[in-house]
Amino acid sequence: MGKYTTVFLDLDNTLLDFSKSEKHAIRKLLKKNGVKHSNAVISRYAKINQIFWEKFERGEIKKEEIFVGRFKMFLEELGSNISPYLLSDGYFELLPYEHHTVKGAKQILKYLKNKGITVCVTTNGVEKTQKKRISDSKFGKYFDYVFISECVGLQKPEKEYFDFAVNSVGKSDRSEILIVGDSPSSDILGGQNSGIDTCLYNPHNKNYDCGATYTIKRLGDLKKII
Repeated sequence: MGKYTTVFLDLDNTLLDFSKSEKHAIRKLLKKNGVKHSNAVISRYAKINQIFWEKFERGEIKKEEIFVGRFKMFLEELGSNISPYLLSDGYFELLPYEHHTVKGAKQILKYLKNKGITVCVTTNGVEKTQKKRISDSKFGKYFDYVFISECVGLQKPEKEYFDFAVNSVGKSDRSEILIVGDSPSSDILGGQNSGIDTCLYNPHNKNYDCGATYTIKRLGDLKKII
């Protein structure tokens, strides 16, 4: 076995294609409620959602403030008088059934398990939604541990969140752990806060200057690191 014996893998936009899942769920939601659902409108919602999650990761808002707040801002921009609570509830009914996978995700999970690597999911997502998507994607069989922030009571990028995960897997040597994810503000900063090596999954070559230990464009490139 190589340097790393344990991998903490982000879920959304690392293993599961959240962007695609979000797009499908939002289009269905807006169509159902008579709201225009062009690609530009859906893209704007995605940006607003990202803004709210980044505020949460910085500790500026509580998680529950995301869910209605993002739709409130979105609808205000559209000039719509539809209730943001109605859209928020409808969205959570639709999203759990969207479990599109990232290219190469199943292959790298099989590779890690065959190598005897301890595979852990680390996610700030909503418990009910993430558990359903993990189950439907059939990825659960590859995971030794799943750390959902709602269950842990802590969140990425907090050091305490990763301390909890490290202690749960019984790892005393953090040099054997690698954090893999697409978010500089959540996964990479979390690793830096916790003294754990990080790998930024950056399939679209975004211009990040986050100081990740490694950067990969394809999940299969993890084989060169592990």
